[in-house]
Amino acid sequence: MYSRPTPRETDEDLLRLQEEFARQHSENKVKLAATVVSEKQDEKSQSSSDPNDIQDQLANTFEAIPDHSNLGSIIEKTPQTHTLPRLNFNTNRGFPAPKRRDAGVDSAQGSGSIFAKQFKRAKKSEDVKISEERLPSQSFVVTGSERNDIHEENIKKMKEMSEKEILEERQRLMETMDPAIIAFLKNRRQKVEAEVKVNRNPTIEEQNAAARNMEVEDIDTTSEILKNPDAEKWLNFKVFESSKLAWMKGVEVPKIEKSRSYEARFDFEGWLLPYSEQEITEKSRVLYHHGDEAGRPGYTLQELFQLSRSNVIQQKIVALNTIANILELQSTGVYDDVIELPIEQIFFVLRFCLDDNTPAVLNAAIKAMRNLFSSKVDETCLDCLLGFGLGRIQPILAVDNDPEDDDRVNDQQLAETNLVKCLARTEILARIRYVINTVRPSLETIVYCMDILIRLSRDSQFIFTRLYKCENLISSIVSNFVPNTQSSSSDPSSPYGLPLIQALKLLRVLASRSQTIASDLVGKYRVMDAILSYLSTNQYSMNTNGLKLQTESMHLWSVFVHYGLAMEHIEVLQPVLIELLNYHLKNTNFDMSTTYVRQGHVSALLILIGGCCKRVTLVSPFLSTLHSCMTKWFKQFMTLNEFTCGKLQIVASMFYCLAMLSKSMELPADVATIISEVLKSQGFKTVTKTITNGSMLLNNYEPHKTSPNLKSLEAAAWYTSEHVVPLIQSNSPLPFLSALSNFVEACSDNDLKLAFLSDNNVGNYLSEVRHLPKYYLTSNWFTRVESNVIMNILKCSIVVKNNLDTRPFYEVGIKCLSIFTTEQKPNIEYVLKNIVLSPEFYPSDVLLQNLTLEQRSDCIATSLENLNDILEVYTRVLGLKIDVPTFTTNLSLDYDRGNVIPIDWIYTPIIVLYSNQQQNKQNPTEQEQVFIIRNCLRWILIYETYFPELASAINPTDRFCRIACTFVGSDNLFLIDEIHNLLQLCLNNIMKSEKEINFNKEIQGLTSFQDFYTQLLEQYQGVSYGDVLFGNFVLVPLTQRHSLKWRKTLWSEYLGVVEMFNVTVEQSVCPLEGFLEPEEDDLSLLKCYRRAIVNNSVRQHSILYKVAKHHVEQFVAKKKNKS
Repeated sequence: MYSRPTPRETDEDLLRLQEEFARQHSENKVKLAATVVSEKQDEKSQSSSDPNDIQDQLANTFEAIPDHSNLGSIIEKTPQTHTLPRLNFNTNRGFPAPKRRDAGVDSAQGSGSIFAKQFKRAKKSEDVKISEERLPSQSFVVTGSERNDIHEENIKKMKEMSEKEILEERQRLMETMDPAIIAFLKNRRQKVEAEVKVNRNPTIEEQNAAARNMEVEDIDTTSEILKNPDAEKWLNFKVFESSKLAWMKGVEVPKIEKSRSYEARFDFEGWLLPYSEQEITEKSRVLYHHGDEAGRPGYTLQELFQLSRSNVIQQKIVALNTIANILELQSTGVYDDVIELPIEQIFFVLRFCLDDNTPAVLNAAIKAMRNLFSSKVDETCLDCLLGFGLGRIQPILAVDNDPEDDDRVNDQQLAETNLVKCLARTEILARIRYVINTVRPSLETIVYCMDILIRLSRDSQFIFTRLYKCENLISSIVSNFVPNTQSSSSDPSSPYGLPLIQALKLLRVLASRSQTIASDLVGKYRVMDAILSYLSTNQYSMNTNGLKLQTESMHLWSVFVHYGLAMEHIEVLQPVLIELLNYHLKNTNFDMSTTYVRQGHVSALLILIGGCCKRVTLVSPFLSTLHSCMTKWFKQFMTLNEFTCGKLQIVASMFYCLAMLSKSMELPADVATIISEVLKSQGFKTVTKTITNGSMLLNNYEPHKTSPNLKSLEAAAWYTSEHVVPLIQSNSPLPFLSALSNFVEACSDNDLKLAFLSDNNVGNYLSEVRHLPKYYLTSNWFTRVESNVIMNILKCSIVVKNNLDTRPFYEVGIKCLSIFTTEQKPNIEYVLKNIVLSPEFYPSDVLLQNLTLEQRSDCIATSLENLNDILEVYTRVLGLKIDVPTFTTNLSLDYDRGNVIPIDWIYTPIIVLYSNQQQNKQNPTEQEQVFIIRNCLRWILIYETYFPELASAINPTDRFCRIACTFVGSDNLFLIDEIHNLLQLCLNNIMKSEKEINFNKEIQGLTSFQDFYTQLLEQYQGVSYGDVLFGNFVLVPLTQRHSLKWRKTLWSEYLGVVEMFNVTVEQSVCPLEGFLEPEEDDLSLLKCYRRAIVNNSVRQHSILYKVAKHHVEQFVAKKKNKS
């Protein structure tokens, strides 16, 4: 008897036992553990049945069951194997098909019952029919939509025929058909069979056949194992199984073909892998598998999709986690210009997997879904701005603002246009509610759910409303993750009953969308009770997560305070808030060693106190402590030698708090003194020396852009040093400067304003802004911070203009109007009125002195005298008084609203006139049109005359087309004397850059210059009366350096224009040489020239006559010389 091996025995002991067992077994000394002993002699079965006769077997089934009297003692014995009989019936339904009695069977024929005769007859007929397994599975000859139907019909007929009948029919067809047709059909069958064999996966038998000639030496891994000296002693290592060893064969590294595209493969971390690796490492070994490209490491998206539907949970989890990692990397911009992911396909795969309630699968699926819809970079950057007092206004990321779901499109079509709306259509809100209330998953899964809900709450009003009104969703989140008191759960790892930071953030974003929802959160859901509990409980102040929870609680409270809600709770919690402020006064220092979490906690507290400044009585108890904090932290700031953007939060939030206080009360005198010292300190110089590094306008970094069906904030920029947009990088002082400039602009001390504007680093930054020909990232959400700094600088310069050289600020004011956003509309009007169109800020007499004698004209002087009318026109046309956000009922702004004023804003009145005419909209009265266009042209003349470098930022082609819109937009405006003169001066300014005009380029605002030029010709023919100025606008595209098609359009399609064209060589704004050289060689155009001259269709004094005559004569002369 052999005992089971013990832990003390070694491999040598096991080998010794194995050898001993083998020796005793060969000598028949091994006693079997069990044998079968029959107590009854074997008796022959009284009735035997043919194993091939299934009907007899079924009839005798119950007879074969022995009774208890035949059973003896049961002793275990190794059973003998018997060959099972082949069953010749279709087992698709588990039992043979029932047989019906054939009435035609003659009972007199032979012996036996009627049923036995019928079974024998059926068996005889089946023996001659062809086996179904030998019939083809598909048609290899027939094609078309009815291919399968014809094949099924043929198979049905062949099943009714015997093999002999089939062979006879085949022989008959071979003898009667054309041999060429037979050869064609055989060739076609071979081709189709070859394609099927290539496309299908090889069978197990084929795979084994491929490995029959495999040798052990061919497999490196196996040969290394077998080199072990004890290999011969190992159990069952005598049998060579080549089919199994073939899977261990070395990988053949494929070579890439540069002209051939290939499918991307990823590792489990989501990184894109090279086409192949020359050396397989331990890390990359797990990435090789027996797929279509066994020599390439990694998994394609299609393979991951297939694994995500696997029945093996581990495969499913690995696939979903890999997809999640790919999406996370893609959201950082690492794959920009490298690969384009099929977002819609990924979405549907993930949504299908999201219905799996297995905790691990659900976690992986919802993580991937979170990475698809929510950008961690965007959310992190938004949260970073909160500590500077700048993140109060939240973005709305809506693809469209349709008030309802469009049922006319299916899910696939909707996913291609609006992925978030497609997600909502799949009942994601009900699914998340079910996950929270029923599945009750781990903390990680709950956090992913919150992130998805936060992204949905940033979408359109339609999605946001569905989220908030989803039955029992918000109440479940508040009750489970924003509890008033911390409850003890039976499961210590369960997040239920514990406060969750992401849940508070969701409530903050919801409250930012609507004052009504904020009121519900305070009243209906009693969120303030939970906030008061978190802030007043000491255990939350003892760890990092607790500080983060308190920070998010104070930010949510600040939103309530903005709406005038929960103000009474300030009085209730006043002692706690004062104690927190005193604690930070004593224990928190402003230096780079203070953690981000601690700084964020201080900032949130200061921002909350600053928000309560509307009621002075509420903040009065804090004033003395605030003064002490300000003194301490500002003095520490003055000694800085280095800085990090995120660790300037304490000083920035203090400036925010002081700015809010200065609007409601007069600050102590020493506050201005301390801040004046700050502006002159070494710390301020250290911080501000890198302004340009953090500028969004001055740095040309392309941020990551998502697909059009899914909006993002575009905070990620992979090619920057820290993979985010410049403003959020660690060396950017702009968030701090924005908070500082808010205070400087709000305070009444002009010396502080002057000191701030006179700083060398601020001046260098403004110089860069002035001289850069083009601004970058003007439409990015985070550029709002920088535009706020510039706006505050301009507003400060207005107050102290008498002590400044105003020209730099004037140029910045004009140039930067295009970077300001919707919420800055009142400030844009203020800058227009007090800087751009203000004779006090930049006196008109100074402007006139800077002009040469050639530039001076009566139109210039008249324009400078009517700046108030110009201001009225642009205020009205730019809509500066329409749709102004007040943020009284919400704290959200649609990302699409963006910039108010375009880069070519000076031409806006003309463009509006032209657009109304094209869209058949009702234009203002003729008197109003004259007023608008006259003052618009006045301002264009001033702009292009005094600031040619600013005007040059707009392409000359665009400028020409915009001015030409005056002729197309109205029938008679150009005939008014002053407008006519202004148009002539504007055209002269444009023609100074005539060589840069290119009508083949894409012109902003025009779909096609061909259509626009055709409109111009039709308008000239209809209303010009041969006007010379109008003729010059028609003439510019006709020079030889421009496209031939413009000249052909005029001379072949609009001969009426040629007949009335009245511009002479002397009156032309283009030199004659531009129309004569190079010589025309297009025969069709030369024929048009000759025909017009012969028929006297062109006036002989006009420049067109001289041009046509010159080219015809040159062509004739060249032809004579050749002959």
